[in-house]
Amino acid sequence: MNPRHAPKDGRSRHENLASQPHIQQRVFNNGSVLSQGWYPVCAANSLKRGQAKSFKIFKQRLVVYRSDAGQVHALDAFCPHLGADLGNGRVIGEQIQCYFHQWRFGPDGRLAEIPCRKSLDKSVSGIKNRAYPVSEAYGHLWVFSAEAATHPMPRPSGLEQGDLTAVFVKEATLFAHHHIMMANGVDLQHFAAVHQLNIEFDFTVTAAENGVFEWTLRGEIPQSNFKERLARLLLGPIYQYHVKFAGGSVVSITYGTEQRLFGFKLPSLQVLWGCLPQENGISKVRIFLVTRQRKGWLGKIKTGLVYGLTLALLTMLKDEDINAFPQMRFNTHRLIKEDASLGRLIQLTNQLELSDWGDLPA
Repeated sequence: MNPRHAPKDGRSRHENLASQPHIQQRVFNNGSVLSQGWYPVCAANSLKRGQAKSFKIFKQRLVVYRSDAGQVHALDAFCPHLGADLGNGRVIGEQIQCYFHQWRFGPDGRLAEIPCRKSLDKSVSGIKNRAYPVSEAYGHLWVFSAEAATHPMPRPSGLEQGDLTAVFVKEATLFAHHHIMMANGVDLQHFAAVHQLNIEFDFTVTAAENGVFEWTLRGEIPQSNFKERLARLLLGPIYQYHVKFAGGSVVSITYGTEQRLFGFKLPSLQVLWGCLPQENGISKVRIFLVTRQRKGWLGKIKTGLVYGLTLALLTMLKDEDINAFPQMRFNTHRLIKEDASLGRLIQLTNQLELSDWGDLPA
């Protein structure tokens, strides 16, 4: 079957369970839970001042609105009165008004006004919807899946400081849960098996308590085939890259931090994915190319070249990886010592805090 036309759903999760039992992880590749993290909802410029829209992330429906002052807010979508979707309502100043009976709620979700009452007495003064943190980054709006964010919207390694610019490439539907796509970046066996790059990487992991962890991978490029010799000629003998994971929902890869071409330092290439798990067990991902902001027309030319190189690299890797995912039922009961990097990612992902936007353990 051509992988481009393979079913993009989670049916394989339920196959061969008697003869090949499936190991269910607490969080990693678990299609019934959602970790606390940042999730993309829409392009920032698609939500105008005074506009509200309704979005569903996994099992949670939200209303996201931009106030008259330009601030973006996110609340649980259903009006606590009779359950109308606040996304069908009207923005008034900093508040959102329900279309059905015109109850109004502030940015913190608290009930602010009932038109049929002159004041709010104790019977209704405590009514509120939950509010969620919103971040405007990479030209998109992102909502955190808990009432308080445990970490800011992540930035790629090497771009922690300064102004950034980004290009949204597209939204893609995966053949698997997004954790499998994330794991690809630190699955060291697949570089040789899929990409014909027999690099023996050393890796270090920096883990933060707030759900952000980073891999640094470094190895010498051998010269056993044409692709390796070409890579060594272009990039030098040592290749290093970084992968940053945040909340199990955002991953960024910084390709090349020490690469030189004919003695000239090459810019690093950064890709960032924002993940949207679906209830059928697979995920959608929104793909962004990220680089630092550069000034002047020379800066614009350099930025365009960086984007072009990043997109070319991303396309090459995707085209080689895509054959692995159709009908995959990712299982983790046969890890070997060469899977140490992958095993560490699974371990850290399983320690993430869960959002009640998905199922919670009994």
